[in-house]
Amino acid sequence: MAWSKAQLKAITTYNKNLLVAAAAGSGKTSVLVERIIQRLLSGNCSIDEILVVTFTNAAAAEMRERIALAIDAELKKNPQSSNLERQSVLLNTASISTMHSFCQTIIRQNFHLLDLDPKFRLANQQEMNLLKRDVLEAIFEEGYESKNAEFLSFVDAYADERSDEEMYGILLKLYEFSRSQPYPEHWIETLPENFVLSEAMTVDDTPWPRIIKEQLNLVFEECRVYCDELVQMAQELDCAFYLPVLQSDLDTIIQLQELLQADWETLRNGLYAVKFATLTAPRGTDVDLKTLFQKPRQQVKEKIKAIKEVYFMSDSMELVEDLRETAPLIQAICDMTVAFANGFAAAKRNKMVVDFSDLEHFALQILLDKESTPQQMKPSVTARNLQQKYVEVMVDEYQDTNGVQEAILSLVRKSSRPNLFVVGDVKQSIYRFRLADPELFLKKYREYPMAGSDFARIDLAQNFRSRAGILEAINYIFAQVMSEKAMELPYGAAEQLNPGPPYPEGEGTLDDSIEVDLIDRDETGTFSETEFAVSETQAAEEETEELKGFPLEARFITSRIQKLMEEKKQVFDKATKTYRPLEWRDIVILLRSVKGKANILLEILHANNIPAYAAVDSGYFEETEVRIMLALLNIIDNPRQDIPLASILYSPIIGLSPVMLAKIKLLQPNDDLFAALLLVNEPSTEIDREVKEKVMKFVLQLSSWRNLARCSSVPDLIWQLFRDTGYYDYVGGMPGGLLRQANLRVLYDRAREYETTNFRGLFRFLRFVDKMKDTGTDLAVARTLGESENVVRVMSIHKSKGLEFPVVIVADLGKKFNLQDSSDTLLVHRKYGLGPFVSKPDISLRYPTIARQAIACLMNRESKAEEMRVLYVALTRSREKLILVGSSTKLADRALNWCRNIDLTCPVLPTYTIAGAKTYLDWIGAALARHEDGKVLRDFAQTTKKRLNIVYENHSRWEIHIIPASDIQNQDVISSETEVLLAAVKAQQILPGSPQQKWVEQVLNWQYPDKTMQEVPAKLSVTEMKRRFEVMDTQALPLFKPKLIVTRPRFIQEQTQLTGAEYGTLMHGVMQHIDFCKDLSENGLKLQLESLVKKEMILPKQISLIDLAGVHKFFTSPLGQRMTVSTKVRRELPFSIMLQAKKFYPDILDERENIFVQGIIDVLFDEPDGMVLIDYKTDKNTQTEAVINKYKLQIDLYSEAAEKILKKDIKEKYLYLFHNGTVIPMD
Repeated sequence: MAWSKAQLKAITTYNKNLLVAAAAGSGKTSVLVERIIQRLLSGNCSIDEILVVTFTNAAAAEMRERIALAIDAELKKNPQSSNLERQSVLLNTASISTMHSFCQTIIRQNFHLLDLDPKFRLANQQEMNLLKRDVLEAIFEEGYESKNAEFLSFVDAYADERSDEEMYGILLKLYEFSRSQPYPEHWIETLPENFVLSEAMTVDDTPWPRIIKEQLNLVFEECRVYCDELVQMAQELDCAFYLPVLQSDLDTIIQLQELLQADWETLRNGLYAVKFATLTAPRGTDVDLKTLFQKPRQQVKEKIKAIKEVYFMSDSMELVEDLRETAPLIQAICDMTVAFANGFAAAKRNKMVVDFSDLEHFALQILLDKESTPQQMKPSVTARNLQQKYVEVMVDEYQDTNGVQEAILSLVRKSSRPNLFVVGDVKQSIYRFRLADPELFLKKYREYPMAGSDFARIDLAQNFRSRAGILEAINYIFAQVMSEKAMELPYGAAEQLNPGPPYPEGEGTLDDSIEVDLIDRDETGTFSETEFAVSETQAAEEETEELKGFPLEARFITSRIQKLMEEKKQVFDKATKTYRPLEWRDIVILLRSVKGKANILLEILHANNIPAYAAVDSGYFEETEVRIMLALLNIIDNPRQDIPLASILYSPIIGLSPVMLAKIKLLQPNDDLFAALLLVNEPSTEIDREVKEKVMKFVLQLSSWRNLARCSSVPDLIWQLFRDTGYYDYVGGMPGGLLRQANLRVLYDRAREYETTNFRGLFRFLRFVDKMKDTGTDLAVARTLGESENVVRVMSIHKSKGLEFPVVIVADLGKKFNLQDSSDTLLVHRKYGLGPFVSKPDISLRYPTIARQAIACLMNRESKAEEMRVLYVALTRSREKLILVGSSTKLADRALNWCRNIDLTCPVLPTYTIAGAKTYLDWIGAALARHEDGKVLRDFAQTTKKRLNIVYENHSRWEIHIIPASDIQNQDVISSETEVLLAAVKAQQILPGSPQQKWVEQVLNWQYPDKTMQEVPAKLSVTEMKRRFEVMDTQALPLFKPKLIVTRPRFIQEQTQLTGAEYGTLMHGVMQHIDFCKDLSENGLKLQLESLVKKEMILPKQISLIDLAGVHKFFTSPLGQRMTVSTKVRRELPFSIMLQAKKFYPDILDERENIFVQGIIDVLFDEPDGMVLIDYKTDKNTQTEAVINKYKLQIDLYSEAAEKILKKDIKEKYLYLFHNGTVIPMD
């Protein structure tokens, strides 16, 4: 291979601490491998004397393979070389691994130096999450029981009304941050220092004002530019009447900029002294001219107002007092985090497990001398031995290391002579969320060139991946938006991408001009530039809005891919070194986040016959086959769960219809579904024989599975379920069968992993799955796609790192940056510590401290810097064609904002423009508006500014298209008749009539022949019928009153007086369960009531409410005596009967119409000559005539129903009034 000068220098430079800044596509891995090979071939170094640390296991394996191939090739040339044979043998045990694997090796070789069982194992993330939760719950339980004042202050400040989850999250977040530090406990212990302020200290003695002032300076600078432009515009348009006010505005902003050098209180006073004069114009001034000045001036006023409201509501003394007031709470949080860390460590030690963080810290503990301090780390004997062993320490992807990993590397490399070789690209550092620290790389990047002869930095800027036009375009964008002041690093000559050897000439190849497709979503809304913070609600609304707009992008991308394939373009094949036709596998669609959007994209791609695949990290638990198997596991654990049981009965495993499920449920309407299922095989049950056989087989099988679950592991149970149900084979025959079967295998594998932990059993496995769902830690759907599959790939930008594709479509560029980290309840920063709220629970008040505001500024700045690096990674994946797609509402307003700097000649955009971006489009649009090809944007924005050529030589070519949403909606990308109809419905178009149109109209226009039936209900209870026909003054009231709650919860009944209906239910319940065969004296009845309490039929507090005298009086009455000696007593007898409707509604024409009537008879007992009916009443009205009139209809209906159903005569009917113990005959 022909190496460039820079590459050759990186390969052959020795005896230096070397930083290789390798740009995207520069061949850094090849350089690192070649450096190792050259060392081995020269004979001055052995493979076991080199430590190579990679970012992934795949990278380590690839590196071993490359080295092995190179050694084998040299052995063929020189088969007698003993050195090469030795290197080939040593390669298998060489220290080429990830950092975690290297740490694990150190630990296993030196476990005796730690309080660690040598049989330890590396636990998976889900097991660690469960263990963390157990420890947290124990700590919080102890805190609540002990009523610790510090703990309770933490609860008062940060607990929500429903759970402790918010507080759990705070402790876990702080713990995770601490683990990226070499001395985590020391780091935590230093956090309260920023809040412990002496009486002499002022807010200016803290770091917070400086950080906020940096942010304010950006705002003031933007305001100054606005004011300066307004002054110039007034002069150019002969608006002298505006000049005094506008010049005053400009002077005010300049004064505020100067006040940034003063103390905080002076700046605050200066801000509150700002008074903007009224902008007046002579009568008759054109309205558009007024607006031209008023709109930007109003933006300046709003920005200044927002600054005052956000940062300067409190004076300096109040800010300091807020910090002091928060100090005890911060100390409590830190103490609890340390307690959690210790408890978690003990729990892991007891279970003999470690996590990835432990690997690093245990290794560091072994490598550190006991006399080491956080300020001075000294190598231990083990570390010094490793220093002697390794001639060179090599690190790949160095930009993604953290503080602990840096400490480990510093202890194993030689201190006597330089032997460190690190390679990476800080512009591709996109793992800050994993606590990677790009500052480590940047520090060396800045210092090494000037650090002396033992240090060197080599820049690999030549890109061997992409066409020259793509590299020119990337350089053009990032030269303008990537500045050190705004985004942590510059993009100068050393950082720019230089093209490697040109692509060969060919016919029908892809044009390397960059395509930018901007979709105007045609929605109204006000474009705002003055957002200082985004609430969670706003973020959720914005995400919903983005999801609404994304289908437009998906449809456009679909049509664009179809067009690319129709054009039969040629792409260069790096393997064969020739051109070949473009294939689906050559195209990738990159998204910042695939959540909620990949499925939309896949659906539209598949609908248009484009094979596509997306690797998503969620959605597993929503897959149908997974939900069914989890439902089956749930009912094996506990069959009395209606929803999982109904799911299985309806699923293909059993295959019952909804109607049959309803019939089964009606067998036991007052109990659970499983109880009804057990009644199916009763001889009296009227259900199809086939269904009975299915149910019987299932019940027996379920019993067998439950027995199996008690004596076998969860994975064995799952596999047995696959066999017994045949469901695994069934889903294999469905569309997407391979993927569905893979999902079921993942469930089996997950259960097998779970069984390797210290947790066991089906119940705990199901709780484990539930916790994963509750915490949002979903799994990825199984992968069934090989790398060579000919499909369009949809992936996140993070997943694409390290990959390359001939055609790259970067979509969703209008998505707003996710800055939610700066809105968390407690902010955590690696360098500046904690940013809390001031909490005053006694008055339900919470507001941010100045520390929180400052850290929020820093976090937003760092998040945007990371977003810029993510964009860099996305754009550098393309080899031959790059297409950028984004959508936005009010696109014209945004475009006008992008054109604000087209009259500047400086290559780098103003810092406030870069830092103020809210989307990738804001950076790309602001840069392209200054390009010659950006005329489309400038015309669309209707800007009045004139473009000036920036001082930057660039030959990039751009194709910019503005696409109205309506154009995409009208595109013919619909492939089926059904989709055509759906598209017409969405577009609110009139659909053509179908052959069934007349029948539909006839059905929809049908009316009852007897219109009087429209007011007659199909079903009535006896109580409702009684109320309907009562002869009272309430006849004008509505027949059916809506009931929001039928029965009040018991806990409410316990705390309040029973309603009349509840008291009646209580008395009826007592009369239903009194045992006639036992003592019916008052004392005997008391004992029976106590028995009912034990059986949980009534509540203890309800005994005192029961009319015991009334109950006793009934049983001692002649009627009660007759009932107790009856041979057949029916209590609380439910019935249903069809009665002639005309009997109750005389206006009905058709005498055949019936009403379905339901009721419950309190008591019906037999005597030799007929039946006796009794109805209990708890009414306080005991006037005999009134009671008879009120309940006559009800008793008559009961009597008629009982006689028709039981085919026996009722000889007597009675009401029993508990209130006075009266028996009223109803004959």
